[in-house]
Amino acid sequence: MRPRRISSAVRLSILTALLAAFMAWLALGHAALLPWDPRWYLTAHTAMEVVSVVVAMLVFATGWHGIGRDMPIRVALLSPAALVVALLDIGHLMSVQGMPGLAGPGSAGRGIEFWLLARVVSAGALLVAAFAPRERIVGRRVRGWALAAALGMVVLGYWLALADPVALPPTYVPGRGLTPFKIGVEVVLIAMNGVAALFLLRRALVTRLRTDRYLAAAAAVIALGGVSFTLYARPDDVMCMVGHVYKVIAYLCLHRAIWVAAVQAPYLRLQRSERSLAESEASFRSLMECAPDAILLVGAEGRITMMNARAENLFGVARETAAGLPLDVLVPPGAGDAELECRRVYGTAFPAEVRRAGMPSGQQVAIVRDLSERRRLERALVEQLTHDALTGLPNRARILETLDEAIAGACQGGHTLAVLVFDLNEFRKINSGYGYGGGDDVLRECVVRLSSLLHPGDMLARQGGNEFIVVQKQSGQDAAAALAGRLLDAMREPFAIGGERVFLAASVGIALLPDGACGAPELLQMAQVAMAAARAEGPARHCFHSDAMAQAIRERVDLEGLLRHAIERNQFALQYQPRVDLASGAVRDVEALVRWRHPVLGLVPPARFIPLAEETGLIDDLDMWGLDEACTRAAAWRAQGLPPLRVSVNLSARQFQQAGLAQRVQAALERSSLPPACLEIEITESTVMRDTAEAASVLRSLKALGVALSIDDFGTGYSSLSYLKRFPIDVLKIDRSFVSDVTADTNDAAIARAIIALAHTLNLEAVAEGVETAEQVAFLRENGCDEIQGYYFSPPVWPEQIERMLTGERMPDVTVAS
Repeated sequence: MRPRRISSAVRLSILTALLAAFMAWLALGHAALLPWDPRWYLTAHTAMEVVSVVVAMLVFATGWHGIGRDMPIRVALLSPAALVVALLDIGHLMSVQGMPGLAGPGSAGRGIEFWLLARVVSAGALLVAAFAPRERIVGRRVRGWALAAALGMVVLGYWLALADPVALPPTYVPGRGLTPFKIGVEVVLIAMNGVAALFLLRRALVTRLRTDRYLAAAAAVIALGGVSFTLYARPDDVMCMVGHVYKVIAYLCLHRAIWVAAVQAPYLRLQRSERSLAESEASFRSLMECAPDAILLVGAEGRITMMNARAENLFGVARETAAGLPLDVLVPPGAGDAELECRRVYGTAFPAEVRRAGMPSGQQVAIVRDLSERRRLERALVEQLTHDALTGLPNRARILETLDEAIAGACQGGHTLAVLVFDLNEFRKINSGYGYGGGDDVLRECVVRLSSLLHPGDMLARQGGNEFIVVQKQSGQDAAAALAGRLLDAMREPFAIGGERVFLAASVGIALLPDGACGAPELLQMAQVAMAAARAEGPARHCFHSDAMAQAIRERVDLEGLLRHAIERNQFALQYQPRVDLASGAVRDVEALVRWRHPVLGLVPPARFIPLAEETGLIDDLDMWGLDEACTRAAAWRAQGLPPLRVSVNLSARQFQQAGLAQRVQAALERSSLPPACLEIEITESTVMRDTAEAASVLRSLKALGVALSIDDFGTGYSSLSYLKRFPIDVLKIDRSFVSDVTADTNDAAIARAIIALAHTLNLEAVAEGVETAEQVAFLRENGCDEIQGYYFSPPVWPEQIERMLTGERMPDVTVAS
C-alpha cells in the first residue's frame, strides 16, 4: 500500500513554523551557539548568492517561457521581477567586501545598497501579486512592456548604486555595525513581505491553489530572513549568513510557485481535459444508448462508423455488421431535415423523421425517429374527430365534407339528392328511466335498423344526441318520402331494454337539393328546419322543407331580437280587464294583462310573444316588470281616492319555480307602497301540480305576505282534489273553455256547477273567465258564481279607461288585442 503523501499546505506550514521558531531562537541571543568562523564568510556568501541568482534566473526563465502566448498577470509580474532581483544580486555579490567590485574595490556599504534595491523590488512584486486578480490573463504585448520595465529597473538600480546620484545615509559603520537607516529600511521590507504573506495566505485558503501557498511561504520566509538582517553586527557574522540561507529557501519557494503556475498547471489542465474528454465520450456513448431515437455516426466518406442500440432495433442490423456500410443502405439520401421512408435491412419500409448535422471533425450524425406510432395515432385522432365514438358513424363534420362532395357530383351529373334529418322523440325518457347505458343501446339498435334501409351509396351519420343524418343520392321527392316512411316504420318496432319493451317514435325532416347554389351547411340546416316542423305536427311525421318554414324561423329570430330590447326601450304596457261582482254589479278586481306596443309592428298579440319569452327565459324579466307596474298603478289609484280595487297579476311557471318568489313580491309591494291585500297572484293549475309539496311551500310563503292567491284555468289540467285542499288558495277561476258552451253543452254546464260548488265548499271565490253573453251571465248568477270577467262587461282596457269606469263615466269604444 502506497504511503499517503503529505500535502503541500502541510509541508509549507511545517517549514514556515520551523524557520520562524529558529529565527526566534536566534533573536533571543543564541547565535553564538552555532558553529561559525568569519573566515568562511566570503566563500559561503559567494556560494549562497550564486545559488540565489541561479534560482532567480530560473524563476524568470520558467515563468517567461513555460506558458504560451498568454499568461496570468501574476506570472507576468513576478518573472520580470525575478530577473531584476537576480541582476541586482549579481551587483551585490560583486560589491561586498573582499570582492573586486564594479566601480572600485568592494565594500560593505556598496554591497548593502545593491542588497536593499533587490529587496525593495522583491517585496514590492510580492505585495502587488497578493492583490492582483488571479483570473486576469495578459498577452504578449503586456509581457513585452513588463520585460522592458524590468530591464529599465536594472539599469536604474546600477546607476543609483554606482553613480551615487542621491546621497543616501550610511547603512553600515565599521566597528559600530548597522545604522538606524539600514535597520529602518529592513523593518519596512519585513512589514511589506509580512502583509503580502498574510493576503496570499488568505487567498490560498479560499482558492486552495498551490501557487498561492508557495507565494505565501516565500513572502513569509523573506520576512523572517529580514529579521536576521536587522540583528547582525558585522557582514561576516553568523546572523547575516542565516539571513542568506532564508533568502535561498524563499527563492526556492518562489521558483516552485512559478513552476506550478507556468509549467505544472498546463500539464495538469491537459490531464484534466483528457479525463474530461474521456468522461464526455463516455457520457456521449451513454446518451446515445439511452436516446429514444436511432443515432448513426457517418464518416467523411459516407459510411457508418457508429450506431446506438435503438438504431440496431429499428433497422434490424447489429452495429458490427452496420459498421462500414454506406448510410444510403438504411436512410435514403436527402438534404437537411426531412420525413422519409426508411427501410429495415430484412423488413418493410417505415415512415421516419430524419435529421442530419455536420460535425467539426468532418463526420455527420443522422438522427432517425420512427413515425409509425405517430402515424397510427394521427389516423386514430382523425377517426375520433370525424366519427362518432358510440356508433362508429361519421359525425357532423365528416358528413359535411362528404355532403359537399355529393353536392358537387349531383351538380355535375344533373341529378338531385336529399338530406334527411332523423330525430327520436322523447328520447330523454329513455336516459331518465333506464340510464345512459339503456340510451346507448337504443342508439346502436337505431343504427342497425337505419343502415339496413339504405341503398348502396347512401350515407348515414350521427349529428349528436338522438339525431341522425341520411344523405340519399339519386333522389327525388317521391324517393325521399318513401325512405322517410321506411325510417319511421322501423322505429315503430319495440326496443328491448333491460328485458322490457319500449316504444318510440321519430320525426324526419327532408331537404332536396335546390336548383340554385347551395352548400352542405345550408342544405343540412334546411333539413333541420323541416324536422322541427315535423315534430311540431306530432310524432311519426315527415316534412319537406319549404320557403315558408325558413321565413317563419327568420321572423321568429327577428322577433326574439326585438323582444330582448323591448323592456329597456319601454315598449311594454299593461291593460286591465275588470272583474264584476254578480251580486252588486260593482267592479271589485282587475286583471293586469301585458301588451307589447312596438313602434313598427304595432300592438303585438300576447299569443305571439309570450311563448317566445318563455322559451328564451325573457319571461322572468317580463314577469317582474309586470308585477312592479301593476303594483305601482294600483297604488296610484288608491292615492287618487278611487274605489278600492284588487289587482291580479299572472306569474309564469318559471317564476314560480325559482327560489325567493315571496321576497321578490314583497320587494315590489314595498317599492310601490301597495298594501298586500290589494294584490292577487294568479298561477296556472298545471304550474302548482308539477311538484305539489314545493308548490304548497311557495304558496304558503306568498300567503304569509297577505296577498290573495288564485288558480287560473282551473279544470283544464290534472289537479288532484286531495292536494287542492292543502293549498292556501283564495280564488278558483273557471276556464273560458267551459264557460263558452255552458248554455249549450250539458257537460260544460255540469263542470261549471261542480267548480263553483267546490270553490264554495272550500270557502273560495269562484270567478268565470271569458263571459260574453247574457245567457252565460244568467247561468252563472243562477249557480252562485261570485264574479265574472269577459267581453260581456268589458274587454281589457288601458289604465285611463279603468279610471273613467270607476268614476262613473261612460266607457268609450276601444280596440284591444285578442
